[in-house]
Amino acid sequence: MSEEIAVGPSPIHSELDIAPYLLKTPMEIAYVLRMLEQNNTNIAVYFNAGKDMMLTRILSVDGKAKQFVFDIGGHEPSNREILNAPKLLFVTDLDGVKIQFSISTPTRSQLEGKPAFLSALPADLVKLQRREFYRLTTPITTPYTITLQPANQASLTLDVHDISLGGLGIWLKHDEQQKLFELGSLIHKATLDLGPAGRFQADLEIRNLHPVSLKQGISRFMLGVKFAELSRASESMLQKLIVQLEREKKALTG
Repeated sequence: MSEEIAVGPSPIHSELDIAPYLLKTPMEIAYVLRMLEQNNTNIAVYFNAGKDMMLTRILSVDGKAKQFVFDIGGHEPSNREILNAPKLLFVTDLDGVKIQFSISTPTRSQLEGKPAFLSALPADLVKLQRREFYRLTTPITTPYTITLQPANQASLTLDVHDISLGGLGIWLKHDEQQKLFELGSLIHKATLDLGPAGRFQADLEIRNLHPVSLKQGISRFMLGVKFAELSRASESMLQKLIVQLEREKKALTG
């Protein structure tokens, strides 16, 4: 049985563009809810126009029936309000990922003889990975590239290993190139080519440079850079790309 609590995860700010993070297919939504169930994750449920909140957990997810069961609260007046609420907002965090969705009025139910709430799956779900944590490996067969010019040096075009809203991991072509980069320095107007997703220019800050051990005893240097600043259009392009890469990765791994 869940409890009514005073504090919990805050809803996503209304000014944030959540469109690139929206999941809309029942299969994707059921997958995320099932992860919350398996991890026994505490979820804040906001009701009464956001004035009240209760802590709950997801108890069961039925992807075929497109419904899920969540725990009732220990405060019966709150349970009654939830049963009369036109909208409930669920907010939680799982491994650095903010998850948020809303449903209309649930019904009373039972699971294994214990009281619970039953609801249809939400129409959509926000899965928002914060930029500090989330890095995705880029396609190997058609790598993205970055064209940049270190201080007082010729322009270089290098392959991108991984990407996030915060920055990039970039492969150097040979060890001697490490001498071209100074930690903390800025590279202006580098051009990031994302293939079919588009391209844009950005200033980069050199954050780290280290060797990576590969197969057969081979090592290769990886350059880590941070976007010094991104335009709204560039950030939106990256958001959409990251969501696409995540879906492709999920499809491959099942």
